[in-house]
Amino acid sequence: MNRLAYIEMKAARAQVHLDELNREIDIYLRNAYCVTRKDDLNRKRHIVRTEQTPLPQIIGMLLGEFLYCLRSGLDQAAWNLALPTAKRDRPRDIQFPIVESSTAKGFAATLKLFPDAVAKIIELLQPYHGSDSPQDHLLWQLNFLSNFDKHKSIPVASTSFPIFMPVNPAAEREDFEYAIEVSVPLMDKKDLDFQPNVPSEIEFGEWKGDTRIPRHTGWPIYTASLLVQ
Repeated sequence: MNRLAYIEMKAARAQVHLDELNREIDIYLRNAYCVTRKDDLNRKRHIVRTEQTPLPQIIGMLLGEFLYCLRSGLDQAAWNLALPTAKRDRPRDIQFPIVESSTAKGFAATLKLFPDAVAKIIELLQPYHGSDSPQDHLLWQLNFLSNFDKHKSIPVASTSFPIFMPVNPAAEREDFEYAIEVSVPLMDKKDLDFQPNVPSEIEFGEWKGDTRIPRHTGWPIYTASLLVQ
């Protein structure tokens, strides 16, 4: 019972981290971009630079702690369900497996560490079941992000970069890594009187990577892991 209570405490702690994570993201989104203006007298152009505000490091830290509580809770639940012989002979191999394919390396051997009825349920919970891609499965996303966090901080990015291009044939745009500059002739500077829109969503994952997971997926991931536990 103490072990089960500890797993429940981990789940409760995960919710604390998730609530704090969402709170920090909301604070960041209020001032996600900085807009500066200048007159380039040499080029005779007015330049507006929209630059993304650096994300506070606490956001990545809270995300990692949230994921750790959930992922380790699944592994501890697996330990409680494993066969006594597995705990004796193969304690380091006991975990809650999350795989993309039924033929994944070591998956069949891991299932043998549990009673048949438990192994069957674990197999049915795998991301490769269903018509959607395994990468869309909540447990797959939990596993992907938690593994990422074990080795390096999880990149966090907005899904959109606010930019305003005036209806002006003389307008020019220049892109930088975290900023965009738009310019018009000095006489048309009134055409660049705007404020950037707040990004509609925050995503977790590498900017140019294949997998980017929306911030709002955090609560469904939390709920899915609790259902498994």
